[in-house]
Amino acid sequence: MKSNATLGARSRSRLIALNGRIRACRKCHDAGLLDERESIPIARDPEADAPLPRILLIGQAPGLRATLHDRPFAGAAGEKLRDWLEQGGIPRKDFYRQVHFAAITRCYPGRLPGAKGDRVPSPQEQALCRPWLDDLIKTLEPQVVLLVGLLAIRTFLGPVASLTAVVGTSTVRDRMCYLPLPHPSGVSRWLNEPANLAAVARAMEILRSWH
Repeated sequence: MKSNATLGARSRSRLIALNGRIRACRKCHDAGLLDERESIPIARDPEADAPLPRILLIGQAPGLRATLHDRPFAGAAGEKLRDWLEQGGIPRKDFYRQVHFAAITRCYPGRLPGAKGDRVPSPQEQALCRPWLDDLIKTLEPQVVLLVGLLAIRTFLGPVASLTAVVGTSTVRDRMCYLPLPHPSGVSRWLNEPANLAAVARAMEILRSWH
C-alpha cells in the first residue's frame, strides 16, 4: 500500500504537469477567438512547502492584472475575498497555499466594449477550456469548490435564477461541497445590500465546517 506522502507527491506531480499543459495551450488563439497577446493561460503551481490545496476556487476568467502578474486576485477584489475566506477559517497568510485558483476559461478575455467589466468568455471558448477544468478536478480531488460569479455557478449547478437564490447555500456532489459566491469586485452592486452580505457570511460558515 502506498503511503500518504507518496500519493501526495504523485498528485502534486500530476498537478504541476497539468498546469504546464494548460500554460502551453493555444486552442483559442488557433481558433481565432483570442489574439496572441490575450491567449496566455494562467495556471499557478502549488507552493513547494505547502500541502496540496483541498479548496478549489473557480471563477469566470483571469483579469488583466492576474495575466500580467501571474497572480489571481492580487488587487482590491482579492483583498475582499481574503476577508471573506478568513471568516471561513483560511488565514490571510495561507490564501495562496490553501486555495488553488482556476476559472471557466484560463485566458484573459479582454474588456467588454463600452463597459467597465471584462467580456464574458464565449460558449466556444468555454467548451475549448472545459477539459482542463475537468482534469484539474480529477487531479486535485478538492473537498470544497468555491464557485465565484454566475458563470461558474451556472456551469456546475445549472440555470440558477440569481446570486440571491444560491449564495449562502451549498450543494454536495461526488463528496465535494460546491459553494456559490459572488465576485468580490467593487463594481458589483449586489454586495451593497446587507441581506446579501449576510448570505456571504452564511457561505463562510459552511466553508469553515468543511475544511
